[in-house]
Amino acid sequence: MQSHRKHILFLASWYPQRNSLDNGDFIQRHAQAVATLHDVTVVHAIKDPRLKTAKFEIEQRSIQGVKEIIVYVKPSLFRPFNFFYLLQGFLVGIQQVKSFDLIHLNVVFPAGIIALYLKSKFKVPVVLTEHWTHLHHNKFKELARYKQITIRRILEHMDAIVPVSDHLGKSLQQIQPSITYQVVPNVVDLNQFKLSSTKDFHITRFLHLSHLGDEHKNISGMLRVAKKLVDHGYEFEFHMGGNGDLNPILKFIQLHQLENWIIPFGRLKHDEVNEKMSAATCFVLFSRFENQPCVQAESFACGLPIIATDVGGIKEYLPEDYGILIESENEDQLYQAMKQVIEGHSFADAKEMNHYAKNHFSTPAIAQQFHQIYKQLFQ
Repeated sequence: MQSHRKHILFLASWYPQRNSLDNGDFIQRHAQAVATLHDVTVVHAIKDPRLKTAKFEIEQRSIQGVKEIIVYVKPSLFRPFNFFYLLQGFLVGIQQVKSFDLIHLNVVFPAGIIALYLKSKFKVPVVLTEHWTHLHHNKFKELARYKQITIRRILEHMDAIVPVSDHLGKSLQQIQPSITYQVVPNVVDLNQFKLSSTKDFHITRFLHLSHLGDEHKNISGMLRVAKKLVDHGYEFEFHMGGNGDLNPILKFIQLHQLENWIIPFGRLKHDEVNEKMSAATCFVLFSRFENQPCVQAESFACGLPIIATDVGGIKEYLPEDYGILIESENEDQLYQAMKQVIEGHSFADAKEMNHYAKNHFSTPAIAQQFHQIYKQLFQ
């Protein structure tokens, strides 16, 4: 083992597992990036109502150089106990880890409680990477009071805080003004997301891919704008889908007879995402709130421009001519932006976008940024 390699314990509040294959997949990709330079073990605990006898079930696996320990926790019939059972599940997982040099906490709550305990017991530094949109001011105040107090305490005791956007970092400072932070964005595997030489633009093809939650992604707003474009005689396709509920989209298509314009699809694997993006003209992200969405970075890796709302950290990684920035919930602006694309709006060269993605979101770029943060804590 090379001398610079350390054993990094990733404590993850969210992580892909059998109950939710895509939950926190961006954390998994961060772990895989770090694993190119360090030894990484992930511990994650999650409630699983399918457990009938054993209180805990441990699943261990190794994926792309990362050892993953997933602890499934049997829920209690007395719901207040479930939170403590979950914390206990994290400790059960950590018992499978012999030793570690640094804790990399991912999403402050609830795993941050375990991170503080381990920091005190083993005297190791803790780095926090944060993704949670509920840490924005208008969302944070909606959390239970005990969560607010706990999160403030956890933030206060972190050795390094690494949000995925500057916008989120400023929100964290509103919660705990004493902290400083350094931004490290989400990672894109450039081996999976590549430029395509076979794009066929005989018709403008818009793409939206997400978990399809309307409160977050404003699916209904995009559907209304698509119908307005159809009503005004524009020819296009809008491919909409992901790992969420397609029924609202299907009902809207059927109600307004939009089968020739709106094409729904289900959950995609990573290689299928690349195929879908490579066949599109423009990605559409009409979110009400975001941090640093992975699909933005993936789009640029594929040379795909975007239409996106000016929320969270989106504009922090949106160079001029890479897309069109619009106001959140402004359907008139979305209509005009999509109309511009249909009429041939010119964006930056696809190779330039791909080069930008390599410099900012690639595995080597992100791994090196985390390595430098770790290195400072070991000095």
